[in-house]
Amino acid sequence: MSMLAKVGRFCRDYGVIYTARKVLYRTYIKYYLGGRYCPFAISEEERNKQSAWVPDRKVKISIVVPLYNTNEEFLVQMLQSVMDQTYADWELCLADASDDEACRARIAELVHKAQEKDGRISYQRLASNEGISENTNRAIEMSTGDYIALLDHDDLLHPSALYDVMQQINYHQGEFVYTDELSFDGTTNRVQNIHFKPDFSPESFRSNNYICHFSVFSRRLLEKVGGFRSEFDGSQDYDMLLRLTDEADNICHVSRVRYYWRIHAGSVASSSAAKPYTIDAGKRALEEHLMRRGIVGRVQAAEGYGPFYRVHYDVPQDTKVLVMAETERLAEKLKQELSGLPYEIEIHPVVQPRFDVDEKQFDVIVMVRAGYRPDQPDGAWLTELLSCLVPRENMVAAPVVYDGRGRIFHAGYGYRPDRPEQIMSLYRGVPGKDPSYMYRLAFRQNVSLVGGAVLAVREEVYSDWVEENLEVGTKKWNGWGAFSDQTWFSFCLKAKKRWGDCVYTPYVSFTKLQGLTWRQKQRCSKASQEHWHLFFAMWDRMLKKEDPHGNPGMNIFGKYYFLGKSNTLLL
Repeated sequence: MSMLAKVGRFCRDYGVIYTARKVLYRTYIKYYLGGRYCPFAISEEERNKQSAWVPDRKVKISIVVPLYNTNEEFLVQMLQSVMDQTYADWELCLADASDDEACRARIAELVHKAQEKDGRISYQRLASNEGISENTNRAIEMSTGDYIALLDHDDLLHPSALYDVMQQINYHQGEFVYTDELSFDGTTNRVQNIHFKPDFSPESFRSNNYICHFSVFSRRLLEKVGGFRSEFDGSQDYDMLLRLTDEADNICHVSRVRYYWRIHAGSVASSSAAKPYTIDAGKRALEEHLMRRGIVGRVQAAEGYGPFYRVHYDVPQDTKVLVMAETERLAEKLKQELSGLPYEIEIHPVVQPRFDVDEKQFDVIVMVRAGYRPDQPDGAWLTELLSCLVPRENMVAAPVVYDGRGRIFHAGYGYRPDRPEQIMSLYRGVPGKDPSYMYRLAFRQNVSLVGGAVLAVREEVYSDWVEENLEVGTKKWNGWGAFSDQTWFSFCLKAKKRWGDCVYTPYVSFTKLQGLTWRQKQRCSKASQEHWHLFFAMWDRMLKKEDPHGNPGMNIFGKYYFLGKSNTLLL
């Protein structure tokens, strides 16, 4: 699709103003902001500082690169980016499967010149092209390092890439480490897109391979899971990373751009749609992952989005659900709406601040606020929320909420340590049709905080919070109220602290009814402000750390990816 056609489609789907802002921001990132905040070079002072650093233990990193009819200019630049690393204990293992003899001879000549400059480079001509997986395995067989790093033959490493990876290995015992990345066109200053990744987020990872590059893992871990598998060619990285992260004891994320992904005519990055065999290979890799984890579900490839996936988890029909409605009228409505579902459901109105239900008899507690309507019939929203909680690491789930104009009202929340008394409402105001940054509004995602219309929470999280925060012997809430933002956010932080993750899902949604602004007015009341001060004091230590499902890069780029400062709620 031509650029003009894309702009026309955006104008039709999202409106002229939103499209104009999107085009302006993309241009600004490409020609100014990306190069300024994600520069490829470092200062001499920084280089000397990093080069002088001595880790607590000796660790060699083997960078493995399969070569295939590689562009000579790209090869020279890739080699130089490795030789420019500030961390010195590395080796570069090149396995050449080129079938163009002239190209192969020139590659060998260029590599030989690089070897004369740097003895840490090894090169092997393969007898034949066995495909990307086996060619990569041959490069791994050449390696002798304690850790293995994956690099493509036409891409670049930032000079600090191995240094930053080693910081995670040395100080955080990282067994699997990955970094942020960007794609560029021509030169590294022409930024096409920047992928600011979250810390390891299992549910997000089941939607697509957001980890991708730059990935580094221990040899012990590699030996445990085995090498690349040719039957998954096309999505061989996704298959490998799923197996590695399934077994890794400590997965670490470098929240800096350290991998530069070149867009050119022959690159994967230049294609907006994955080939069918690629999508099928990823689907099979994800199905094997579910089997390894003992998760019952079916994988569906997402049409129109390339290698993205939706997992349809099987919810046991004997699941016991307590539905707590904010009002008696809502409780009666829910009894009718949910009557056809196969689960064991009890529905109770909760007239604050008292209720007398033993929540420990249930598997999941679902809290439903007044003032919202479901957008799907027959209680489909409840089935999806229960589905989100099938993987054991998922502890809290909520749907996307739209305002009356079809724009995002709630799609998860985040926080940042430099503003510890703020909660950011993610994506607020983005048109509902827009999949948004890295398609995060089109698929289930892990976020740090969820809320809005409905909250589903595992019983153990709910019970633990209730026992800590109800007045002894009275069954009274601590003053925040069962349906307050403070309580719902506390469920999320309690879950993250002790058990697992929160998930928002776009597969079902609610719409906020117009004219209901009492909660916003309540937020500004003196009592509400006191409740917020208590909330922030209670969770001060967690909120002063980086949001694990956010990224510091979004502090600068959030506005331009429509996650921005205008969406920040002062609470």
